[in-house]
Amino acid sequence: MTSVALKVSRPRNRARRSARASQRALRGHLWVAVLVGLLATVFRVFGVQRANDVFIDEVTYADIARQIADGHMPSIFGTPFFLHPPGSYALNAVVIRVLGLEGHSTDLVLQLRWVNSVLGAVAVVVCFLLVRRLVGVAPAVVAGVILASDPFVLRMDGRLMMETPAGLAVLSGWLLVLLLLDRKSGRTRLWLEISAGLVFGLAIAMKDMTAVFTVVPLLAAVVWRRTVSLQTALRILACSTVPYLLYLGLIAASGLFPQFIEQKSVGVLRMMGVVQMTGFNSVHSVSLTDRLIDLAGRFGTSYLLLGLSIVAGAVTAMSPLVERRAIGLFSLFTGLVGIYSVFFGAAEEQFGYCVVLAALVSVPIAAVMVVKWRPRLRGVVMAAAVIMTMLSLFLGVQARSVVDDGLVRARDWMNAELPPSSKVGLTSVTGEFALMPHEGWEVLPSLQSLHDRDAQYVLTQGRQLSEGYGFAAPEFLDWLEDNAQPVFTFRGPTSGDTVVWQLDRIKLDAAVAGGLNFPPVSGGYP
Repeated sequence: MTSVALKVSRPRNRARRSARASQRALRGHLWVAVLVGLLATVFRVFGVQRANDVFIDEVTYADIARQIADGHMPSIFGTPFFLHPPGSYALNAVVIRVLGLEGHSTDLVLQLRWVNSVLGAVAVVVCFLLVRRLVGVAPAVVAGVILASDPFVLRMDGRLMMETPAGLAVLSGWLLVLLLLDRKSGRTRLWLEISAGLVFGLAIAMKDMTAVFTVVPLLAAVVWRRTVSLQTALRILACSTVPYLLYLGLIAASGLFPQFIEQKSVGVLRMMGVVQMTGFNSVHSVSLTDRLIDLAGRFGTSYLLLGLSIVAGAVTAMSPLVERRAIGLFSLFTGLVGIYSVFFGAAEEQFGYCVVLAALVSVPIAAVMVVKWRPRLRGVVMAAAVIMTMLSLFLGVQARSVVDDGLVRARDWMNAELPPSSKVGLTSVTGEFALMPHEGWEVLPSLQSLHDRDAQYVLTQGRQLSEGYGFAAPEFLDWLEDNAQPVFTFRGPTSGDTVVWQLDRIKLDAAVAGGLNFPPVSGGYP
């Protein structure tokens, strides 16, 4: 009897020791996740209001969030706004209501940037958990540190952009998918399927394009080596439609469905590149290649990750492990969208956000697989990981320590130094959205309009005007440099020289009388 009892107790003791070891390892991994999250938070909160110049979309989104907080439907200039779904705006509206935020839209932008800083840090932790589950702690730490400090991701997380909450929802949804894939049919798996679908749905309700990063790879996984069962995919897909259907129901109840269809059709055409309204492909005076070379010193590691997304996704999709194949398809399709947008689509910089997220999940997996296939490459892969991490940290510190708030500084200077009755001409789209309404300030992007409105000062943002993104022509800026007096100047990496010019009325009158005007290049202003 004693012998039999000993035989029974030994396996039980080993099981208990194994369980305790697993619990200790899990606690250790959670502490590592916390440390990675703290690093990500430090990078994001430092310089959150000064490291990035105000971007036009931020002002629009802040204003829409305030409208929702006040109980109104989103609109721009009195017209219902359906180009993007309201998920991220509704989130910020809750923050506005809870914290009682108020003020000019630009001030609201600076306050709401803190929300994206927190959400971006959470996304880094989710990335760490995804990679840890697939290839272990060490690669997860590398991925987490790089994502925490990636300069391009920091740029997006440091602005009030919808990509940050949408990207967090995309990664969180895929983490839930991985959790359900290794579970047999049952209540737990069903709840995970429902949760994954709803989180994917939240991502789509924040930005429609994320359907290509969630639903499309999921359906592809049904076909590709039966990575995901058809029943599971359909249940997740059904749940992912719930948030958007609620949104559509609200639009239909308001009688605005025709306007929704019209705006959404234009949005799809823009994404496909049939209609070129925004992005590098819409401005022929700007070379995307030249722009990338110019920014390589700031976002070099980010560009490398953008390029690796497709390659790493394709490698990972070949894995014999179901979970890795699913993530590989996510990275592959996300990278394909990025490539398409560069060559044919809108090519807006924010499109790259989810591509970087996907790359930082798939690249560590692909690296581990390559080392397993070719053990002699272990040293090369480890050296590359160390170099990439150090470069990303360096560029991340550089990105957050720079002072790049020229437009806000110009506004504050004009409010403090110019007489209240001063007439100021604005020349850029961002200037219009970020600084108006303000008594005496208006869009005056030509010599004729400055003359007719008796303007005394002009505000310009050098890079936007010289590259054709503003209202005023590039030649208009050249004329100011030769004939006006700069009374405020700030140089930053985003907008170049932000300058307040004091006009010489004699020279302005003489130029207009002589037929010189430099008409605006966009905006429909005189």
